[in-house]
Amino acid sequence: MTGKINGAGSERCRPEKPKVTFKEGFLIGNPAAAPFKDLDDFYNRGQLVHLEEFLVYEHEWLLTKILIPVKEADFPRASIEDATNALIATPDPDFVMKLILADHVHPMTPWFQQTEGTIITSESSQDGDVLLYRPSPRSIQQSLVYEWCNLLRTYHSDAAELFLLTGALEDFVDLQTGKAVRDQSIAWNLLGSLLLRQPEETVFALSVRFPLKAAVFGGALWKALLDISDFRQTAQYPFFLDRAKLICYSASKIGLDALKKLPERNSTTERLIELLGAQDLHRSS
Repeated sequence: MTGKINGAGSERCRPEKPKVTFKEGFLIGNPAAAPFKDLDDFYNRGQLVHLEEFLVYEHEWLLTKILIPVKEADFPRASIEDATNALIATPDPDFVMKLILADHVHPMTPWFQQTEGTIITSESSQDGDVLLYRPSPRSIQQSLVYEWCNLLRTYHSDAAELFLLTGALEDFVDLQTGKAVRDQSIAWNLLGSLLLRQPEETVFALSVRFPLKAAVFGGALWKALLDISDFRQTAQYPFFLDRAKLICYSASKIGLDALKKLPERNSTTERLIELLGAQDLHRSS
């Protein structure tokens, strides 16, 4: 196999026609049963067991299998072209081994929607399976990038550990809600999604606002990109490599200066200083 994977900016990646169908069972949410008196009531009535049949799409250049329900959707579902283009617009499509477009909702969504006004749009597993709940053409890329970031965290556990340690030194705020995000895995996914998709000016502002977290994420992104063989690089590869450098260089310098000014140091700060110092050294060389 030679040549590079076509990116969304060049000739579109067209999957082959589905050759097989596949059935899979799910525990799904049952929004029609709402409202619920309490959590016990929700568990009794708010979830169902569901069997779905999927068309399985493959492409000669992609390792990912894309599964789309055979049954016609009751909403404007993302198409196979939407899914393929969203996939090849990630830094490394090979992170995702299976991409499932589901027409149902997450099993906890009816409860969260009632109690918090939120829904769960996606999830992913350590095996590289990504499940998108009721993805539309407009939402699929955002949801997929979020889960791609989650897989990056999973595959680079050393960076994930360092990111967790930054929680004691640097808060993260959800820019849409203005609320502090305590769960560092969610903070990683949210920040990573912004760093990958936003314009350079916004990326620099995020690196200034959250230098420690941005530097750790940028370092993991850089390592992941350098691990990609030449023939597996997409047309977007140079863009993401430049983006990783921008994040690392801007965030590491700011974060390193802040850490060195701390009156006291511990093992956490020393580990972060070592990481940021190495990234800053690459910037200077």
